[in-house]
Amino acid sequence: MPPRLIPRAFAFGTLFLFAHPAVSEESRSPLTLDMGGGVSVTLYGYIKADFIWDDGYDLGRTTSGIKSIGLPNGPEAGDFDRQQLNETRIGFDVVGPNDVFARFEGDFYGADNDLRLRHAYVSWHGLMIGQNWTNFMSVKNLAPTVDFQGAGALPFARTPQVRYTYDGISDVILSASVEEDIANSDDYAYTLAIRYGFDLGMVRASGLWRDTVIAGGALEGWGVNLATVLTPWSGGKLQANVTTGEGISDILAAGLTGDALLINGSAVGVNAAALSLSHDVTDRLMLAATASWLKQDEANGADTEELTGLHLSAFYTVFRNTTLMAEYYTGTRQQGDGISFDADRVQLAVKYAF
Repeated sequence: MPPRLIPRAFAFGTLFLFAHPAVSEESRSPLTLDMGGGVSVTLYGYIKADFIWDDGYDLGRTTSGIKSIGLPNGPEAGDFDRQQLNETRIGFDVVGPNDVFARFEGDFYGADNDLRLRHAYVSWHGLMIGQNWTNFMSVKNLAPTVDFQGAGALPFARTPQVRYTYDGISDVILSASVEEDIANSDDYAYTLAIRYGFDLGMVRASGLWRDTVIAGGALEGWGVNLATVLTPWSGGKLQANVTTGEGISDILAAGLTGDALLINGSAVGVNAAALSLSHDVTDRLMLAATASWLKQDEANGADTEELTGLHLSAFYTVFRNTTLMAEYYTGTRQQGDGISFDADRVQLAVKYAF
């Protein structure tokens, strides 16, 4: 194992290097401060209030609770409602001379609704160090859902890492990273990705390999992800994502752990797919449908074998920075013994961005 690339004291206050275009005077927010010497700081974020009604099980702050419904220590059965501001987000960007860029961002999904770190990074000519999305995932494939988690079948993780991105080939972006393993901060995951852009969208392929220890068991896992975003008609967008691998279910948004990763010393295989279709009905109204499917190759007894979910979403822009949202979600969890459990959610929200 190579020496740690990010000291522990630095890992959670990390800086993350990521190629980012300079911010022009015309595009700067009114909340941009000129610090002098070619340095500017821009404050950004939003306030989001969610109003949630669960039918079947109390899924919690996001629909991630679907992975545990029907289990003895899982979500409570019944009808529930909640109001929350957890997704409220605040951050600031720093632009410096010689294409230096930094971003620091947090939200309130921490323990006891505390502020937690999402991103903290600095960039310089394609070199990256710090905490941001894993290079294994396609950020462009994060589907438009009112629910914070969204499609459970998508790769979805933020981790301290060192990454290099090369965009010197026309329409092609190559990237490679060494990342802190999300299950064990003493171990690493390694990724490679290639993205090709064209008039109607993009396609991206990525691979991941990890060597870590989970619950005392050695795990060598691997994954391959294929993603595409297409704009086949005016106002329409299609986002498709397929993932396959072994011992990587915790890197997907569903966040399966334990026997979902390792059974009898062998990494468990997983296949997952997500599809989202959205359309701008008017310049103020957007409708979207997002489907998600995840299947484990092996599951014993009450262990999760399959997860499915569907988000039907609507977004209406009242003013330039104020959006009203509504969503219906339905999800199913099936166990290795064939028993399945269902849950439904209605979610309304209002978001004010600054």
